[in-house]
Amino acid sequence: MLYAARLTSQAADGVFQASLVSYVLFSPERATSAGALAASLAVVVLPFSVVGPFAGIVLDRVSRQRVLVVCSVARMLLMGVLVVLIALGRTGVDFYAVALASVSVNRFVLSALSAGLPVVVDVRRLVGANALSVTSGTVATLVGAGIGSGLRGLAGGDDPAVALVAALAALAYLLAAVTASRSSRTAFGPLVTVPWQGAWEQATEVLADLSDGARHLAGHGPARRALGALTASRAAYGLVLVMTVLLYRNYFTGSTSGLSGLAAVVAASGVGTITAAVVTPRATARMPKSSWLALTLLFGGIVEVVLGLSFSSVLLIVAGALIGFSAQASKICVDTIVQEQTADAYRGRAFSLYDLLFNVAFVAAAAVAAVLLPDSGHSPAVVIIAGLGYALAGVVYYRAALRHPEDRVIHAIGAPPPVPAGLAPAEFPTDDRPATPVPPA
Repeated sequence: MLYAARLTSQAADGVFQASLVSYVLFSPERATSAGALAASLAVVVLPFSVVGPFAGIVLDRVSRQRVLVVCSVARMLLMGVLVVLIALGRTGVDFYAVALASVSVNRFVLSALSAGLPVVVDVRRLVGANALSVTSGTVATLVGAGIGSGLRGLAGGDDPAVALVAALAALAYLLAAVTASRSSRTAFGPLVTVPWQGAWEQATEVLADLSDGARHLAGHGPARRALGALTASRAAYGLVLVMTVLLYRNYFTGSTSGLSGLAAVVAASGVGTITAAVVTPRATARMPKSSWLALTLLFGGIVEVVLGLSFSSVLLIVAGALIGFSAQASKICVDTIVQEQTADAYRGRAFSLYDLLFNVAFVAAAAVAAVLLPDSGHSPAVVIIAGLGYALAGVVYYRAALRHPEDRVIHAIGAPPPVPAGLAPAEFPTDDRPATPVPPA
């Protein structure tokens, strides 16, 4: 039932994202600027970083099944408000506030789904269950986005059509709530309830824990260097994403332009993401993860420059698949390096900080792109800057790894992880999201 709850909830997320993207970026009633796009990305991405560390406070103290039900109902009601705002053509603070609240609530849902998985799955099957659930959730999101985009096209593409898509998202969240409600209150844990200590005390404890986790990561070179490389590449990706959306919105013409063209990039990136999940464990069985990480980042930089400078809508779809591969392969490596190098007592905090670096770098780069890019998105300089960002992240990281033998140990991804001295084997946390919120080209 937890798996069904994930599929219905993330399919609803896809419909919601389709309505948000359609309304803010591809509505014929309004122009799309780089600044508006950067603001939209901030609304979608930052709650994962800001809300994430505090979600665990709730999920260790109340029924996770109840969290899934209540959050799905809350998002249904928020979508009802968005339906009205979209129908009225509002794009001000009220619209973004409601959208931000909806995305923030989703952080609790994704965390509850991950936290509940070890309760319903045997530990020996946890790696496979994580791979299946996260991949299936991503596919469900893409399917939901496809359904939402298709409905918008059939309904005419104007604001009333987008409001109809938002109404479908509200119904989808209702279905997610009904699905989660079919399980018992204790089905997904917590097995042992942690007592509540007061809002201020809990928030202070979270901030102290994050600071402690930062010091722990700083003291582990392989994890620190891998996170640095991925953060730099994420910033390059932020430039690429803003440019890609603007190109398909304002520059390209014909059948491969607009939302349909961007959807093709998303689908191509999904193929690259799945391919990376298959190839990366095999590659890291033959070479150190540091080498594969550096190679995939360098590959992403070359692809961005070679295919991006063409400013061809078809070639950018091909680039979407290849950069999707690079982004997911590099992220898998960094996930595993951080998991292996971090003591169990610090893993939750380490991944909260990972999330923060990952998303803040992305949004900051999108804000820079809003300044550098024209509204058409056509900028050879930005293509070169982004390509160099990917490539330099790979080269600098590889040179650093050469100076540190501990970075070059061959340990295949998917094999039983090495256990740091003095620690017992432990389950590893996973990130619910793919390498990118909207795949690039």
